[in-house]
Amino acid sequence: MNKKTRSQEVDVSGHRVKLTNLDKVLWPDAGYTKGDLINYYAKVAQFILPHLQRRPLTVVRYPNGIDGKSFYQKNAPASTPEFVDTVTVGQGDDQINYILASNPATLVWLANQAALELHPWLSTTDHPEQPDVVIFDLDPAEGSGFDDAREIAFIIKAGLDELALIGYPKLSGATGIHIYVPIEPKYSYQITSSFVGFLGKLMTQLYPAKITNERLVKNRTGRVYIDHLQNLFGKTIVSVYSPRPNAGAPVSVPVTWDELEKSNPGQFNIVNAVDRLQQVGDLFAPVLTHKQSLDHILPQLGL
Repeated sequence: MNKKTRSQEVDVSGHRVKLTNLDKVLWPDAGYTKGDLINYYAKVAQFILPHLQRRPLTVVRYPNGIDGKSFYQKNAPASTPEFVDTVTVGQGDDQINYILASNPATLVWLANQAALELHPWLSTTDHPEQPDVVIFDLDPAEGSGFDDAREIAFIIKAGLDELALIGYPKLSGATGIHIYVPIEPKYSYQITSSFVGFLGKLMTQLYPAKITNERLVKNRTGRVYIDHLQNLFGKTIVSVYSPRPNAGAPVSVPVTWDELEKSNPGQFNIVNAVDRLQQVGDLFAPVLTHKQSLDHILPQLGL
């Protein structure tokens, strides 16, 4: 695709998608355009779509690039094409018609709207009240950074090992690290949030100078924040393989635990992330199939 072409209509998996303003710069520091974003999503569609299937989607749009105003979008707009699947959640004034990313054409359509970030639910439409993944979102507060998040990630891994659970890490694309623990979709969000809160509280007690579960931002200084409330119903986290609105067009990419020891937050972007996927495949594929039980942990949670 020629990014200098301002508009065109393309065929994506049998669907016609109109593309506009392809030369609009979204990442000024690197010069990456909306055309580059569209190309990226088209190339990684086979890898990212399995992680978005049947998950209500919130997108973050940057119509004037990462230095301009952005906004979250949950409701599918009135102009949504017929090839885009949606699902209605809630009732009355709380009703939201969420987009479902079911096909490559939907990804390309979203990219054309400068939907730079994709945030799927932790549960699917098959069982919306029961998540099939638990998230440990390690967010360095002011005075701490990626190296601190990495250290805490390995502490969390040790805790998961003790509980006979396997976690899969990914770089957030910013300064944080996300650890996904795939589970059987039979537990409520209250249980999964309580589990993360339980482990986070335990780690905070063991490493009070390094880890915090403090809700007030001003009280987190110098530590890594573990947010168990990120695991509540309707909450989202940036998808694996989603770009981020930071310099260099970084991407949230999974890594092995061995790789995490020497990774850096801006290591992968919308260019080399494609090369990596072609070389190593989807390291997050087990998140879709390795569904683990929390039954042996429930007594410790008082549930």
